Amino acid sequence: MLTRLSVSNFAIIDQLQMQFHKGLTIITGETGAGKSILLGALKLILGERADLKQLNNESKKCIIEAQFDISELSLESFFQEHELDFDNETILRRELLPSGKSRAFVNDTPVTLQILQELGENLIDIHSQFNSENLFHQDYQLQILDAYSGQLALVKEYQTELRERNRKLENLKNLREELAELDREADYKQFLLDELQTANLQPNETEELETEQKELQNVDEIQKILTETEARLDTAEIGILSQLYELAHQLQKISGFGEELENFQKRLESSRIEIQDLHSEITSKIQRMESNPERLLEVNERLDLIHTLLHKHRVNSLEELMEIQTNLENDKSGFQELEKEISKLEEQINQFEISLNKKAEAISKNRKKAIPAVEKELLGSLEKLGMENASMQLQLIGKKSFSASGKDEIDFLFSANKGSGLKPVGKSVSGGERSRLMLAVKKTLAGKLELPTLILDEIDTGVSGKVANEVGNLMKEMGNDLQVISITHLPQVAAKADYHFKVSKSLKSDQTLTEVRKLSEQQRIEEIAELISGSNVSETALDQARELMNS
Repeated sequence: MLTRLSVSNFAIIDQLQMQFHKGLTIITGETGAGKSILLGALKLILGERADLKQLNNESKKCIIEAQFDISELSLESFFQEHELDFDNETILRRELLPSGKSRAFVNDTPVTLQILQELGENLIDIHSQFNSENLFHQDYQLQILDAYSGQLALVKEYQTELRERNRKLENLKNLREELAELDREADYKQFLLDELQTANLQPNETEELETEQKELQNVDEIQKILTETEARLDTAEIGILSQLYELAHQLQKISGFGEELENFQKRLESSRIEIQDLHSEITSKIQRMESNPERLLEVNERLDLIHTLLHKHRVNSLEELMEIQTNLENDKSGFQELEKEISKLEEQINQFEISLNKKAEAISKNRKKAIPAVEKELLGSLEKLGMENASMQLQLIGKKSFSASGKDEIDFLFSANKGSGLKPVGKSVSGGERSRLMLAVKKTLAGKLELPTLILDEIDTGVSGKVANEVGNLMKEMGNDLQVISITHLPQVAAKADYHFKVSKSLKSDQTLTEVRKLSEQQRIEEIAELISGSNVSETALDQARELMNS
């Protein structure tokens, strides 16, 4: 409920303070007096885009502040979600700076226009004759049935479960994508593993292959030098082994003459035996060595393969490659755990959908039961509002998929005139008819929904006489359950006010300014009389005003 509005330096308003209360508040005033400016100020509080031209004095900032009693609107979760300080007496403030910048605050906390708009939608509902778009929305039409059948709590439970189910569906989608990615990775890992297993890598293989490669590349030179070495070691009479044998034989003769001489003989014999072994190995090596281009090609190819694998896996040694192969052989890639999680989510989603189907079925059943009563009440209100020939039909159509409103779609068929066929409500009503239909809907919902402040901007244009009186009565009844603020030119409507404000213009210091004043009982009579007869108020008009106020 709006409790206070403060406006400074906005359009032709210099300073303005207004106090509001529950019930029906009427605002009247001549055309151009500034009633639309009040609405413009409220729309800025609701997050509408600002314009520097809206400043009265372009050298000063404009401040618009509105205070709301939100104790009955269940908005705590909104404040928590947006990290705002919750207070039953919440203040929204909008500042327009001379620089053209705009700032918004909720309880002195800076907020974005989007947050201001979202909060504002829960605080004020503004309707003009051609601004009743909600009436044409499926969700709003279904909400009428839900409110009337008293199942708003059930719908809220359904919506909570649906959000959780949708959250799990999103998680399931992500897990399935992750599993598909793992599957793609697994295919690649299997390719790498197959490649390494086919390579059949062996420890120290690289060093052995490189050694063999060097021998095969230099086989002729190696054979030449080894053959020369073999010949020098074992050529008859002049070979090294023959000379060592002769020397060892000579030392044998004197080895008995002392320990040191015996040691010389043993060391020489040991060297001779070692060189003899070396000669035998060289001979064997010469016999084994041969030029083998085919084997050299095999060795080169094998080394190329190893070096390619090292580069591919970005490692420096054969041991690291073999470790990678072992890891790939042991890698399960988390498939089992992921598949279990997916299976668990699928079961949870299935349980949610079973519950959602039951709730959606109950919601739909209650809606169907409420339709006759809703149609009757709406048509009854419309009859009072001068649309006695109106007819309507609400039809529910089941659908397979879940939506925020359940598993129903609705056709709101309407005709304002006798003999006209029923058509979708968006195509069958004029501006005046639309406003009266919306008024009837709001009357039906009053007391059944936590409705925000309802502001009606001359929606009674085009009606008069008895119908105008009924419009006023309807607004008065709605004021028992919610705060209604109506801008009107009709004396019949103004007479029903619990509170009455008049908007007027005055000239101060060569400047035209808008003023708003709350009317006393006598001032109300005079204002209503002026609405009846114009500026020349007669005693008859005053009597009519009193009669209207007492009716």
